[in-house]
Amino acid sequence: MFKIYSIGLCLALTAAIISCKKNELRLTQFELPADKAYVRFGLFSPNTPAVMIKVNDVKINGASTGGNGGFFPSTANFPDYSAIIPISTVKLSLPNTGTGNDSVVIYSGALTLEPNKFYALTLADTTTDRTLFAIEDQISLADSGFFKLRIINAMPKSPAINLIRIDSTSPTVVTRDTIAKNIAYKSASSYITTSISPLASNTSTVPVTYYTTLRFRVTNTAGQVIGSGSTSPLAIATSNKRSFTFYTSGFANGTGTLAPVLTTFIYNK
Repeated sequence: MFKIYSIGLCLALTAAIISCKKNELRLTQFELPADKAYVRFGLFSPNTPAVMIKVNDVKINGASTGGNGGFFPSTANFPDYSAIIPISTVKLSLPNTGTGNDSVVIYSGALTLEPNKFYALTLADTTTDRTLFAIEDQISLADSGFFKLRIINAMPKSPAINLIRIDSTSPTVVTRDTIAKNIAYKSASSYITTSISPLASNTSTVPVTYYTTLRFRVTNTAGQVIGSGSTSPLAIATSNKRSFTFYTSGFANGTGTLAPVLTTFIYNK
């Protein structure tokens, strides 16, 4: 009787476990396909409306992506990428209203990437034509107390740019440090490891926190500044051990919607 009871108990426990597994919420563990390239689009074509992104004539962005300062995948604060066939034709187009059909194609070109690698695909606009260029994301984490950043120059016809870090820990103490130099159009700096500055508050009735900001300058061969821009105040303290990318866009000496700008950063990892 004991043996029969034990077998029956085991069967009952097994059935209970199987039943629980059917209903529990679990995370799926998977490996990335080794035959795909992984890309993130940054679109910087001034005055361009939202576009469809198609790879081999298959639309990959859910709705549409802003043509000037838009990212796909669009979650800038997470390191998301889209998996595509490494050798493809990429098309950016304005849709016919209410359809996925192309109305106006603003860019179409061949793309050759390497499988199982991660890339930043950047659309730039010279006002006479558009170009899409790829830069590999070679990412590694910084040690605690540091972060890594790089800058991609998507500003057509500009001279090389410099990236300046500005730290302000009080109303009167401001330090500036040039952390990347001579970044040409359609190229990127390496990932730069830099420390996180402690943030300070003053002692007034309404405390003010002082932040690290980033600024770039575009200079001609004579050293004259012909364009500059900066981020909104960037709370570096939230970026511990992170890697991220900034883009410059617009035009040297441009004004209004064509003015040089340093975009909000996107996380790479």
